[in-house]
Amino acid sequence: MASSEEDGGGNGAVEEKENGKKRRLGALATAWLIFYNVAMTAGWLVLGIAMVRFYIQKGTHRGLFRSVQKTLKFFQTFALLEVVHCAVGIVRTSVLVTGVQVSSRIFMVWFIAHSIKQYFHNSTSTCCGREEECFMEK
Repeated sequence: MASSEEDGGGNGAVEEKENGKKRRLGALATAWLIFYNVAMTAGWLVLGIAMVRFYIQKGTHRGLFRSVQKTLKFFQTFALLEVVHCAVGIVRTSVLVTGVQVSSRIFMVWFIAHSIKQYFHNSTSTCCGREEECFMEK
């Protein structure tokens, strides 16, 4: 039978192999990562269900972004913690690579989506008054 020193002691720490050496995450870091991943999974599940329900109820994608944008922006912005996880060392991934990935998604959700909304507001005075149809016709 192995001793508690050899098997990690059963204190809830997660071990990662790093260059042949075992690196132990503390119980607090492990608990935080589990909480973070469960929360993010639940959030994306809620968002996916909201999108399906919207489409079933309305029968179209028009107005979908408007109905889910707050939830989408919240969970996409919450992903900034992935960069923090890398920076503090609880996840062994490059801060630069993770930062580029997360920031590109945030850029798409916050800035590109707002640019399209701004286009809608500027174009409604010269066309039919229905944003989605005007956008699709141009």
